Amino acid sequence: MLSRHAADTIELAAERVKRGEMSRRSFMWAMAALGFAPIALNAKGALAKASEIVVVNFGGDAVAAWGTAWGEPFTADTGIKVTIIGGEPTPGSIKAMVESGSVTWDCTDGDAYYLPILAKEKLIQPYDYKVVSKDKVRPEFVFEYGCATYLYSTVNGYNLEKTGGKVPNGFKDFLNFKDFPGKRSLYKWLIGSLEAVLIGAGVEPDKLYPLDTDKAFAILREHKDEFLLWGGGAASQQLFRDGEVTMGCIWSTRASVLDRESEGKLGWTWDNGIIAPGIMPVLVNNPAGPEVFNFIASTQDPKRQIKLLELLGNGPANPAAGALLTDALKKIDCGYEPNYRRQIPVNSDWYAENYDRVQNEFLDLMGS
Repeated sequence: MLSRHAADTIELAAERVKRGEMSRRSFMWAMAALGFAPIALNAKGALAKASEIVVVNFGGDAVAAWGTAWGEPFTADTGIKVTIIGGEPTPGSIKAMVESGSVTWDCTDGDAYYLPILAKEKLIQPYDYKVVSKDKVRPEFVFEYGCATYLYSTVNGYNLEKTGGKVPNGFKDFLNFKDFPGKRSLYKWLIGSLEAVLIGAGVEPDKLYPLDTDKAFAILREHKDEFLLWGGGAASQQLFRDGEVTMGCIWSTRASVLDRESEGKLGWTWDNGIIAPGIMPVLVNNPAGPEVFNFIASTQDPKRQIKLLELLGNGPANPAAGALLTDALKKIDCGYEPNYRRQIPVNSDWYAENYDRVQNEFLDLMGS
């Protein structure tokens, strides 16, 4: 039971938030310091109407890009501030925040395979599809607890100086060391890596999932010295810039930068790329309440999705954005229909069920 003084302290702080004299994030931190955070949101309804939405992505250029493409337009529409924070919104971080009883994030960036993991532990909310439109997303990327807000793709990048000017046939040439000698790059955190190995071993795209991890690991053991791992986008680019790899897994956003700066010497192909949705899970007890779904719905606007493509290279999740693409943007948009048809949608259910186990086995194998 709160003392009257403590209750009045919370009420005064909440009133400052309502008047715009204190940000909601500062309010939550202050209440947490006083030990009141779990209760503070109920202070006489003072925060019933959100004054701020806090969104967390994985940082870097994405912070400013999300702010420009999505945050500022929503604020202009509604008057509600959108704060974009760079961090590590992993399932573990979300779990720790929710279980602390002091939730300060409204929604975060994430992969679709996060959703069943987080939902099972009741850490996130089902999406309000009366507000967010299922019709503005490809049906394969609509889930109970979230839908795609952007698309990204893991593609086969290549160095024409090392391939003798030949363009690989997507990941089907990934293990073709005879015609394309040299090392290959693999994503340390798995998505796209085993797919590249299996397609290179002759597995047909429509037979790719469930992934045959035994087969993939056997191939990796046989050719382990031919693979170099990367854990972040900048590192993946550097492997190509330094001439360490002939071809390899790379996000299309990074590949397009290499293509541009090298005047086409470092290229990529959409063939057999693994295309995946970026999702915004909404935390339970999120401070902004249902207003967060209005923000997510606003990101579905085709013009705002095109702006993110221009700034960051992420593909629009809304197919209607295709009508707004310039020729230059069509080249780099993984979701542009002719590019999309050449790729393979990731099987998020398989990753949700198997990721932790397979990831650990993969790192053990590559580190041994």
